[in-house]
Amino acid sequence: MKFQEDCRILEKRIFNNYLYLSIETKDIAKNSLAGQFVNLRVNDSYDPFLRRPFSISDVEKDVLKLIIQIRGKATTLLAQKKEGESVNIIGPLGNSFPLFDKDAIFVAGGIGVAPFPFLAKKVKNIKLLLGVRGKSLLPDIDIFKDFDVVISSDDGSVGEKGTVIDLLVKENFNEKVIYACGPNPLFRALNKIFSSCGNIEAYYSLENYMACGFGACKGCSIETVNGNKLVCKDGPIFKWNEVIL
Repeated sequence: MKFQEDCRILEKRIFNNYLYLSIETKDIAKNSLAGQFVNLRVNDSYDPFLRRPFSISDVEKDVLKLIIQIRGKATTLLAQKKEGESVNIIGPLGNSFPLFDKDAIFVAGGIGVAPFPFLAKKVKNIKLLLGVRGKSLLPDIDIFKDFDVVISSDDGSVGEKGTVIDLLVKENFNEKVIYACGPNPLFRALNKIFSSCGNIEAYYSLENYMACGFGACKGCSIETVNGNKLVCKDGPIFKWNEVIL
């Protein structure tokens, strides 16, 4: 069930080019599942006109937490919001991560870390593999202090020089469940690895442009082995071998 609410910003902070928000909700937070997202209206002027989708990063009782990369007009305006101000939110939307009684590996590309603090409360023995372009694009990893975290960067400015794929191939992941979030090139690279590994439990949280967030506009259609599906309604979580990227 989804809700539309005017929600008060309780806490806001910025780290590198990431915005961290804690938002008080009436029903959205307590009805949310790990992997779902919300659609947020940036301001009341309808400029920008469309809402913006953001992964639910975490939930604590009635408080919804978001991690947002500041890039473009909408997120820049959102970063200018002050604590105590309100934002209009629709959610929770989409499906959620399936859960297994297995150790887990999280694979994230940059802002792809966003859904993992919430998911971490539902799984065990987590290892987070995080790839960024450079140190200036590194999210605040203090929120992952209870994880085993390994970082890579394209330019070698933080962690190991290389990509998050380079980190994954060093792991013994066949008996673990893999959760990944990031851009489509990350998923294509993962597919090449998984296609030669037999029966792999791996799930992707897809990023896509969307307008309505609940399947009315059909703007986020993707190709799957079972025909076209909507990221906002049928996803954003898909098994690795279900989507055609």
